[in-house]
Amino acid sequence: MEHKAEEWPEGSSEESPDSWFEYVAVIDCRPPNTPTQPRLEICGFAVNFCEEFVPDSSGPRSWIYRRTVDASGPTSDWTEVAPTCFTDVVPARSGEPAQELTEAMIIEQFHRTQFALPQTVMEPPGNRTLVNLPVYFELAWPEGGFEPQEVDVTTLIGHEVRIRPTLVGATYVTGDGTVIGPTTSLGGPYPGGDITHEYLSAAEVSPYISVEYGGEVSVDGGEWSAIPSTVTIDGPATPLEVLTSTNRLYSNDR
Repeated sequence: MEHKAEEWPEGSSEESPDSWFEYVAVIDCRPPNTPTQPRLEICGFAVNFCEEFVPDSSGPRSWIYRRTVDASGPTSDWTEVAPTCFTDVVPARSGEPAQELTEAMIIEQFHRTQFALPQTVMEPPGNRTLVNLPVYFELAWPEGGFEPQEVDVTTLIGHEVRIRPTLVGATYVTGDGTVIGPTTSLGGPYPGGDITHEYLSAAEVSPYISVEYGGEVSVDGGEWSAIPSTVTIDGPATPLEVLTSTNRLYSNDR
């Protein structure tokens, strides 16, 4: 694929680069992968094909697309060029060598990860509690987004990049000026949960949980390594009504 960098649209050249070809590698799992959404799916076929038939390649099997671009932007649609297992040598554009995957690119992609928003679960249930009664907090992960140890797969300049979020720490913000953490504890329900708080006066508060995510990365199926960056995500606030109780003396006299 390196020779593609030497190709130019008709009427253009390295000496007169009025327009040029742009290239993108799309993992060969179709549908739904496209040049505009190259990361949606990675399949066993694409990985196994290169491992079996081109064992010295970077893989996975991908289709190379290109389009014509000038100073005003794209002037043609993406069209298929050829399949390849050498996605690490796909040129960026006419006249330029393939880009190298850098740590900065990985960090930028890490920050684009759709992290799971931490959900606050409390006991007593019903979003109501009493003054001086321990409230048990628990961190729950929603269906959407990537929680710690779930893997987000994408393609960066022809490389399969897997990003796996990790939990650096969770901070429980109780809503009355108190914070618990950061801690790696996910809390839990009564009676075994280890994240608790007692409210000292009646109030309406909005507790939430803030999570600091770290991350690990694997490139082209290689070993996992730490990403030198973190992201802090605040979960949604959950309203909680803190009530007082009154003791009353009742007589059995009629």
